[in-house]
Amino acid sequence: MDNLGGKTDLRKPGCFTRAQIDRLKEVVLKSGEDPSLVSDLEGCGPIARLEEAFARVAGTRFALALSSGTAAIHSALLAAGVGYGDEVIVTPYSWPQSISPVLFTGAIPVFADIDPLTFNIDPESVSKLLSPKTHAIIPVHLFGHMADMDRLMDMAVDCGAALISDGAHALGAALNGKPVGAWGDAVCFSLGRGKLISSGEGGILATSNPKIYEKAVCLTQHEDRAKRIWPASHRPEIFSLNYRLHPLAAILAQADLDSIRDVLSNRQRVFDGFWEGLGRQQFLSPQASLEGERPAAYGIPLTAAINMNRENLVWAAQAKRIPLRCGPVSNPLHLRLGKAVGPRIPFHRTHLPGSCPKAEERCEKQELLVLSALDMDGLSPEAAYLMGKGIREELEAHPGNYLN
Repeated sequence: MDNLGGKTDLRKPGCFTRAQIDRLKEVVLKSGEDPSLVSDLEGCGPIARLEEAFARVAGTRFALALSSGTAAIHSALLAAGVGYGDEVIVTPYSWPQSISPVLFTGAIPVFADIDPLTFNIDPESVSKLLSPKTHAIIPVHLFGHMADMDRLMDMAVDCGAALISDGAHALGAALNGKPVGAWGDAVCFSLGRGKLISSGEGGILATSNPKIYEKAVCLTQHEDRAKRIWPASHRPEIFSLNYRLHPLAAILAQADLDSIRDVLSNRQRVFDGFWEGLGRQQFLSPQASLEGERPAAYGIPLTAAINMNRENLVWAAQAKRIPLRCGPVSNPLHLRLGKAVGPRIPFHRTHLPGSCPKAEERCEKQELLVLSALDMDGLSPEAAYLMGKGIREELEAHPGNYLN
């Protein structure tokens, strides 16, 4: 990508930022004999500071630092009381870790189809799958675009289901003036590589529901932390998981907080630069936004026209060193369950081919990705513009190569 306009110095993809390195040096040199930097059982120090700061960013009352975004979803489901035989409505168009926590609660994933324009779970499809067994709905805010939370919240309230979002891509996004964390019962974030706030590994459960927060603390933390929120006479006996975030990871994540506006701004400029270079043409279109939505740019997905040979374009673009590829989902999640390794999965009719036709068609014929969020952090808007321009020039020069 160097020959397409250069990289930005904002972040080196996949590496520590200068602010993170400086912060680690400062903390370790000043407090090198502090045992809470090695293992924090009480949720104090760096963990508490990160949780307080993250809650402000997410727009919630509480934030619970955890070992991964997957752990955050699992914890939120357990805290909401999801268990064996319950049904949880999920999207087929995401990564397996968006639904694997459902499997490990013993619940049944029920797949609603996607809106082909936003790629997110379609409320119309959700409404047809609601049943007395529905205990939770998990929308994924894919590529920084929010699901239709207004409609999903109404459905969740009407059927008494928890609304737990996977917001791994969407920190910084908002809908109708409300930040992503302000919607639903809980929102789960990742602190993994490429995320807006990163500690390399880690996750956050953000919620304004004190019952979900308190139960999640008991389910995921050391007993010494649980004692701080439950009086001895009312403390439940819970055999908890160890999903704690390491204190040094919390320090890394908090050091990233100061740069999130700059990172978001650069990602948006990279996004805009690519689409300016690509321009209007008949073959490729962007992900759609909801009315009143402010997305947080997270990668550049594209939709190929239904009559397009996308593989030919991928080969031509890669020959020009433009990182276009088919994917990233490639195969809808409901069609992968037969090969899944893990707990036994009770059958549901939405596990069959044809049950989510829009997601299946997108994966088979239409999905493309040119840049991940990690790629965007290492790229200038000018380089993104040249990528888009290179694809447009190829399409204009040889349109017949890309029509089925």
